[in-house]
Amino acid sequence: MFRPIVPSNVRIHWYEYQKLEDISEEMFERIRKGFAAQRTDKPLVSINIIAWNEESNILRNLSSLSAMKSKYPVEFVYVDNNSKDKTSEIIRKCGLTPISELKQGYGFARQTAMESSHGKYILTGDADTVYPPTWVDSMLRPMLAGKSLGSYGTYSFIPGKDQSRLSYAFYELFRDMAHAFRKIKRPELIVVGMNFCFPRKEALKIGFIKNDSRMEDGKMALALLKIGKLKRVTTLSSMAWTGTRTVEKSGSMFNVILSRVVKDLKRFSIFFHKKK
Repeated sequence: MFRPIVPSNVRIHWYEYQKLEDISEEMFERIRKGFAAQRTDKPLVSINIIAWNEESNILRNLSSLSAMKSKYPVEFVYVDNNSKDKTSEIIRKCGLTPISELKQGYGFARQTAMESSHGKYILTGDADTVYPPTWVDSMLRPMLAGKSLGSYGTYSFIPGKDQSRLSYAFYELFRDMAHAFRKIKRPELIVVGMNFCFPRKEALKIGFIKNDSRMEDGKMALALLKIGKLKRVTTLSSMAWTGTRTVEKSGSMFNVILSRVVKDLKRFSIFFHKKK
């Protein structure tokens, strides 16, 4: 799917700010009302968001989730993974109570969020990411239809002021083509924690890896694949949108694309061999 523009229902939440003091009380009040309208004691799905020093990003995430439109009861579980900034304060001012996890690491934070959840399904996301109002229902659909044990989505980038969305769209097109090959035998390699849905009961038996490295999402996916199918969801209604800081580490967009091509070509053969 070629995505040359950022949808308006996503762009509306991409506020430019740097710190807590830049956020108006009117903004906090609107977000609080959005979460209050979704409050439930019997959630079907728990949205798990982990955060570490995301003061300058997390408002966008909170704003998008406060505007979620789902026909299913939803709860929001935020875990502050030992932040040193005002991440938790922003979460509280938005009407939610963050859970503190002092053991540093994605696996620790994901595990704490899952253990603190009450929904039948867990939908994991990231604090620097924005979601469309259709996200929950789109990701739940395969499981509720009995077509899979879980689901995983993809993501797109929201460019900065002097960046071209079109260049990122071409980068994502190539990436998605590579992912189409990977999903045949190695779907766990393309599962991302910013867009992953699975049943809580089965996942609790498995548990997230407990360390400070990435791949906590892929490890969980690999374990779940041993007991059921994971459905890849690539519709615009299920898309996660995030900033460009991860790809900017490679320099220019040409270098970013070249790095992706070289990396995928080097490990192309593993896409056709299922991990035992």
